[in-house]
Amino acid sequence: MDQVPHKQKTALITGAAGGLGVYTASDRVSTSSVHNPEAYGYLGRAIAEQFLLEGANVVVCDINQELIADFKDKVSAAYPECTLVLKTDITDEAALDSMFEEAEKTFGKIDYVVNSAGMMDRFDPAGELERAMWDRVIALNLTAPTMVTKRAVNLMLKHEAKGSIVNIASVAAFRGFCSGAAYTGLTKNTAVFYGPKGIRCNAIMAGGMQTNIFKPFMETGINMEGMAIMQKTFPQDGFAYIELEKVAKLVTYLCGDSGSIVNGACWTADGGVTAN
Repeated sequence: MDQVPHKQKTALITGAAGGLGVYTASDRVSTSSVHNPEAYGYLGRAIAEQFLLEGANVVVCDINQELIADFKDKVSAAYPECTLVLKTDITDEAALDSMFEEAEKTFGKIDYVVNSAGMMDRFDPAGELERAMWDRVIALNLTAPTMVTKRAVNLMLKHEAKGSIVNIASVAAFRGFCSGAAYTGLTKNTAVFYGPKGIRCNAIMAGGMQTNIFKPFMETGINMEGMAIMQKTFPQDGFAYIELEKVAKLVTYLCGDSGSIVNGACWTADGGVTAN
């Protein structure tokens, strides 16, 4: 088996200094984890590191300067010629243009894009939802990946490169609580239009993972009634967190030649939680 299947390929991962933690109500909000952010991992970072292990160049973008500095210190230092780390607000059109221009200038082209950046809401019902929260969630979880995808496919077409896009969504979308549900439409639209042109697009509907996505709400809190309703929709027995490294390997598989027959699919990766 080829140990560097992505050699001479370039992957762009949003939120890759930290990245989306696909938080669902299946996650246990324990005292130890909520008050200890270090108990959480970083999915985007795990994906970037897996691509590096498999020989790819990576373009890492994030908004968190502290996490960016840590990534540069601990990851980029080991792969100085293979990493481009950019502070980017992916909800800003000009910032997206600059990011893609810098990526093209540095590595020539982009072969893979992983939409990993995202946030959770507070589980508020419609009657209590704040407009500011709605706008923020939609901007980051739907509009931003759509605009990233737009630029990605155009750059891939420009260089006549066979490409792959992976959207990280959540099994919570199956229960109607998460804006990640819109990812399925974006995924299938991209797959149908650009599959014949050599660009595939798939989504991973991930289960609960111990990540940093809950961190912004440690002080402001969440709607506990909404949380309780969400928990009722998921089995409580036999729950286990999904390992970040395994999700990262699934991403690199979907991007590579071994996953070339997969296009327009929404892969459930939750250990069987939603199969019940």
